[in-house]
Amino acid sequence: MGEEVRNTVTAPVSVAVQAGRIEGPVHIHGAAPPVVVPRQLPGGPRRLTGRGAELAWLDHQVGAARPAPVVVSGPGGVGKSALVLTWAHAHLSDFPDGQLWVDLRGHGPDRPLTPDEALGAFLRDLGVPHAEVPQARHEREGRYRSLLHGRRVLVVLDNAASEDQVRPLLPGAGVVLVTSRNVLPGLEVHEGAEVLNLDLLSPDQGQALLRAALGDRVDREPAARELVAQCGGLPLALRIVAQLARSRPAAPLAELVAELRHAGDRLDALEVGGDLHSSIRPVLSWSLDRLPEDAARAFRLFGAHPTGVVEAPAFAALCGVSVARAARLLRVLVGAHMLAEPVTGRYGAHDLLRLFAVELAGVDRERVAAKARLFDHVLHTAERADALVTPNRYRVPLVGDPAGAEEFADYGSALAWLHRHWRDAVGLCAWDEPELDVRRWQLAYTMRGYFFLTKQWDGWLECYRSALAACLRLGDRHAEARIRNDLGRALLETGRPDEAAGQYESAQRLFEEIGDRHGWSNAVANRAVLLRRSGDLAEALRLNKSALDYYLEVGARRNAAIAWRSRAKMHYAEGALDEASADLDRAVAMFAELGSHLDLAEAYDLRGVIAARRGDAAGAEAQHLAALEASRACGSTLEEAKALHRLGDLAAARGSVDEAVARWGAAVRHYRSLGSPEAAGLTARLASMDVAEERFPPDEETARPAVPKSV
Repeated sequence: MGEEVRNTVTAPVSVAVQAGRIEGPVHIHGAAPPVVVPRQLPGGPRRLTGRGAELAWLDHQVGAARPAPVVVSGPGGVGKSALVLTWAHAHLSDFPDGQLWVDLRGHGPDRPLTPDEALGAFLRDLGVPHAEVPQARHEREGRYRSLLHGRRVLVVLDNAASEDQVRPLLPGAGVVLVTSRNVLPGLEVHEGAEVLNLDLLSPDQGQALLRAALGDRVDREPAARELVAQCGGLPLALRIVAQLARSRPAAPLAELVAELRHAGDRLDALEVGGDLHSSIRPVLSWSLDRLPEDAARAFRLFGAHPTGVVEAPAFAALCGVSVARAARLLRVLVGAHMLAEPVTGRYGAHDLLRLFAVELAGVDRERVAAKARLFDHVLHTAERADALVTPNRYRVPLVGDPAGAEEFADYGSALAWLHRHWRDAVGLCAWDEPELDVRRWQLAYTMRGYFFLTKQWDGWLECYRSALAACLRLGDRHAEARIRNDLGRALLETGRPDEAAGQYESAQRLFEEIGDRHGWSNAVANRAVLLRRSGDLAEALRLNKSALDYYLEVGARRNAAIAWRSRAKMHYAEGALDEASADLDRAVAMFAELGSHLDLAEAYDLRGVIAARRGDAAGAEAQHLAALEASRACGSTLEEAKALHRLGDLAAARGSVDEAVARWGAAVRHYRSLGSPEAAGLTARLASMDVAEERFPPDEETARPAVPKSV
C-alpha cells in the first residue's frame, strides 16, 4: 500500500471538503472524518495487445445493473494484472469515489497477505486513523463495508492465493476485480462471481505484441513467427524476448530463435538480469510454491512424461497413487493453471511450463521409479488393447507390474486408446535407460499391430530403432530377431527395400541359430514378399511354400491365411488368375472365421482387382464394396482409401463421373492423411479432369465414420 501521508487542514476549506469528499487521505480538526477518495491503482502497461475481446467482456460484466465480483484467472505471465489495470485506467471516471488496489502476494517471493492485513490497510487508506482500526476481523469487515456503502469505488484484489483470502475483502456492493493463478471456484459458487480464464495468445496476437514492441522488423524477418511459437503464446515470455531483441538491435531475430530452439536452454535464454518479475523461472516457481506438497510433487513428476499429455490412469501410475487420487491432483493443478484440460480427460501444459516441469523432474531415484511405473502402465494397457485389435498374433510374456493397466470393453475402445497413446509409446521406447531395455523392446513389439493397421510408419520406425538398440545392449538375440523382422516390414513399406532385406536376413539367421521355427517362418514369409515386389516370383513362391508348410503343420491359422493371400498376389503377378483366386478363397474363409477385418479388406481388394482383370466390373465393384466395409469396421485408413480409389475407377469406366469424383476425392484425403504418394497421382488425375477440390467434399456415403464400437 505504501506509506501514508496525512495532512492537517484548518482553513480555508476546499470545495472538495465542502462537498464531503477529499482527494487523498486528509483529516480536518473539529469535524467528522471526511470521505477520503483513494487513488491506489499502479500504472498499467503502455499498450495491451490482443485482448480486445476480454476488455469488452469486462465492459459487459461491470456494466450490469448489479455487477458481480469478477475473477480473472490464468497461468503466471499470461497478463492478468495487465488486463485488469488497462481496463481500470480506461474507466477511472466511472469510479469518482476512488480505486482501492492491493497486491495480495498470492504468488511471489514474499508470504501472502492475510485478510486482516489487507483490511487494516484498506481502512487506513479510507481515512480511519491507525489507532481506530478494529482488532477483530469481523469488526474490520463491518467498518470496511460501511465506508464503501453507496459509493462508486473500484476494488482491485490482485494476485490472490485463495478464496479465503479474498472473501473478507468483498465490500458487499460495488465493482470488484480479482486476479489469481487459481480458478477460485468457491467465489463463483457462493458469491456469484463471473470468471474469465485468460488464455495464451494466438500466433497472430503474439506477432502483434512483438510488432508493437519491435516495429516493422517483425514483418521483415520471417524468424519472428517462430519466435512467437518458442514463447508458447505467453505474454511475459514475449515481452522478455522483445527486450532481448531490443538489447541487440544489430542481431537478426533468427539468432534469438536459434538460442530458444534448444529446449534445454530456452528457460535460460528467457532470464533477464536480476529482475524476478521479468524472468520466467521465478514466475513459474511461485505458482509451484503455493501448491500443496502432493500437488507440487505431482507436477514435478509430470515432467517425466514423454509427451506431456496425460490422462488420469497414466498420471496415477506416474505418481504412484490411485486413479481417484490422480484425478483430484489433476483438478488441483488445473485450478492453479499449472496444467490445462483442452480436451475432456486429457491434460497438458503450455510449452514453457512443460519445460519447467521437465527441468524439475531431473533424474533422481523417485523419477526413475515413476518412469518404470508409467512404462508398466502403458506396456500392459497396450497389450490388452492389442489383444482386441490384433487378436490372433503371437505374444510374448511381459515384464513389469500389470496392476494399473486399463481394461477395454470392445474393439472400438481399445483402438481409440491406441490412437490417443501411440506417441506415448514412441516416447517411452526412446528412453535410453538400461533398466528399461526389456520394457522398451516389448512395448515396440506390442505396438506392431497398431502401427501396421494405421500405417504410422514414422512411429513404427522410431519405436523399433529404439527397441533394436535396447535388444543389442541386452544381448537378447531372440528379442533382436523379433524386432529386426518387424522393422524390415516398416522399412519395406517406406521405400527402403535394401534395408528391409538386411533386417529380414539377419532375423532369419538369428531365428535359425536359436531354433525358433515360427520366427524363422515369419522371416522367410517376409523375404518372399520382398522378392515378389522385386520381380523374383520363382524364389518368392519357394520361400512362401516353406513358411506355409510350417504354418499348416502347427495350425497357425492366421499366418497360413496371410501366406495364402501373399501367394495369391504372386500368382496374379504371373497371370495365373485361377490359382490366385483359389488361394484367395482359402484365405478369405480363414480370415472370416477369425474375424480379422483388416486381413479381409486386403483380400477383398485383391479379389476385386482379379475380377476387374477378367472383365467382371460388377463382381469387382462387389468385392471393393466388401473391402470398404471391412476397412471401416477395423479402422484402416489405407485400406479404405484403396477401396474408394478402385470404386472411383470403376465408376469412371462406366461414365458415372460425379460418383467417381466423390470416391476419388475421399480417397485423396485419406492418402494425404497417411502421407501416401498415391495422393499426388490421384490429385493430378482429378486436376486433368478440371475438377477443383471443393467439388469433392465427403458425402454421407464416402465420409469415414467414427471409430467403431465393435467388430
